[in-house]
Amino acid sequence: MASARIDRETAQRRKHWDRKWIPYALLAPALITILIVIISPLLTTIYYSFSNVDLIFNRTTFIGLENYQELFTSRLFWKAIEINLKFAAIVVIVPTLMGLFFALLLVEDFIGRGIGRTLLILPWALPWIVIGLLWNWLVNAQFGAINGLLYSLGLIDKYIPFMADEDWALIFTALASAWRQTSFSAILLLAALQTIPEDLYDAAKVDGAGLRARFRFITFAWIRPTLTIVLLYNIVLGFLQFDAVWIMTQGGPGDATMLLSVLLYRETFINFDLGMGAAVSNVLGLITLGVGLFFVRLTYRSQAAYA
Repeated sequence: MASARIDRETAQRRKHWDRKWIPYALLAPALITILIVIISPLLTTIYYSFSNVDLIFNRTTFIGLENYQELFTSRLFWKAIEINLKFAAIVVIVPTLMGLFFALLLVEDFIGRGIGRTLLILPWALPWIVIGLLWNWLVNAQFGAINGLLYSLGLIDKYIPFMADEDWALIFTALASAWRQTSFSAILLLAALQTIPEDLYDAAKVDGAGLRARFRFITFAWIRPTLTIVLLYNIVLGFLQFDAVWIMTQGGPGDATMLLSVLLYRETFINFDLGMGAAVSNVLGLITLGVGLFFVRLTYRSQAAYA
């Protein structure tokens, strides 16, 4: 009797231990990975932003807010913010609107729709480095396809060095990023459009709803969550894009395409100022987070109107 009672108590304690600790044991690998991959580099970056990192003598000295003071009084930093806002505006607006247009087009049934959907995914399948090289070829001043097309149409009498002009350089680097993002935006929105029940449109037509009303209260309301994800992703890309811009201009001509990400790269890997690079990284992260949250709030502010 006593032995059976002890066995039952042992089994209950083991069962209690299993219920309490097994979930933590199962979560441990993921938590350790997050700690190593995300939390640890983040804390290191924050620490470096308040320090002077001497790579020659492998010495890190705490200097407080000096890096941030130098950064916020730098003309190049404020110019980079201005340029980044213009760049982000193109990268957010163009892919979102064009992605919605192609999604609405390719959701319809017509001859060649399968080919169109196949072509839609090709830009997204290309790496960013290839995107930069491809657009460099398109806008080349000697043999670029855009110059060749304009010249053959008689719109220009000589080839234009687009990437030597500050305004054109910013526009084309932004369009290169927007071109790839249009593909991704359209794929997500097309997937959302395909989940809309046809019965909703049939009922709306019976009730006398026009094309504009059906789009506003059915199509737009249904894809609103997906559109928010697309918008947020494009915002993040608009502020964190680096690869294509570096391949195409490396921040030039002059500082015309000096995005915050390019400034971060220059300070860290060219000037070898890890403290300043960390400060730029933290500011860039806060700006991206703030703008992203603002747009999410703006998108959902009128949620009740489409419920």
